[in-house]
Amino acid sequence: MKNKKRLSKTGLPPGTHVYTGKNVDELAQIELFSFDKNKCRRKKLNHTAPHNFEPELNHWINIYGVHDPVVIKTYCDLLNVHHLYQEDIMNVFQRPKVEEEDDYIFVALKAFDWKAQANELEDEQISIILSKNFVITFQEKPGDHFDMLRERLLTDGSIIRERNIDYLFYRILDISVDVYFDLLEKMGDFLETTEEMILAQPENGILTRIQSNKKDIIQMRKMIYPMRDMVARLISSDHPLIELKTKKYLRDVQDHTIQIMETLETYRDVNYGLKDLYLNAMSHEMNRIMKILTIISTFFIPLTFIVGVYGMNFKHMPELHWPYGYYMVWSIMIVLVVFLSVWFKRKGWF
Repeated sequence: MKNKKRLSKTGLPPGTHVYTGKNVDELAQIELFSFDKNKCRRKKLNHTAPHNFEPELNHWINIYGVHDPVVIKTYCDLLNVHHLYQEDIMNVFQRPKVEEEDDYIFVALKAFDWKAQANELEDEQISIILSKNFVITFQEKPGDHFDMLRERLLTDGSIIRERNIDYLFYRILDISVDVYFDLLEKMGDFLETTEEMILAQPENGILTRIQSNKKDIIQMRKMIYPMRDMVARLISSDHPLIELKTKKYLRDVQDHTIQIMETLETYRDVNYGLKDLYLNAMSHEMNRIMKILTIISTFFIPLTFIVGVYGMNFKHMPELHWPYGYYMVWSIMIVLVVFLSVWFKRKGWF
């Protein structure tokens, strides 16, 4: 995961609307679902002018693009959301948290997406406001995992349309957490592939893969721990916006966060093991190379000795004057090579 640069907000007054992300090229997109158990209407909203909402219906406003302070202020002011929470929506470096006010509940969490080509995670902040008859979600960029939720809203007889608005709030949280399971599966495949690469042929690039995966695991752990506490706080809350029967579903979300945490702990240990495996594999490869070089050196040591002896320029060396002295030296060297080869073979050194 590539680190984002945090835009400095030093010295600015509290509640200043400053976007700290990088998705600033596209216009904000605002989508509205107005529904009850009998009908559901879907439409696009204006960037600056709020829609005339029917009070007898539930409404889900989904906003793509939190870089526009006018859009954030316009739709947050509909529910009298405090300016500090509006600042948190635009500050995409928020830690997952939940804040309760008299008329609404504010939630910030992290969503992740796996980039297969780069083998890394990309994170996005999602902010949610739950109020009477309203859920507003703020996302940094278009594209999410809520398409199934939209289809259910447009389907007659859907439980989402029959329940109160807090059930939609729960479903958004549930889907956001369930995405982690998909990411964990891809991360598990990545770890398995990395292990196979290490066992087949360890290369220098594998260590980079291991370090990159370590950062992704740490980043996910940093987000899922506070998310568990966030869901636990919603379960224990006595806020009137969350019904008792919805809390039963939230407990299931809490169980999922615990399961994700345990899986991340396992993957962290596996990733550490891959690093040790890689270092051991590289050490084994180095030992194998050194062994080959040592064997080659062992062949040449006696041969070099013989050549060195008969390369001396002493006048009285009887072998230098033998008619078959040259052939004798070659015979001795060949016999030594054959002897050493047979000996090493029996020792199982090659």
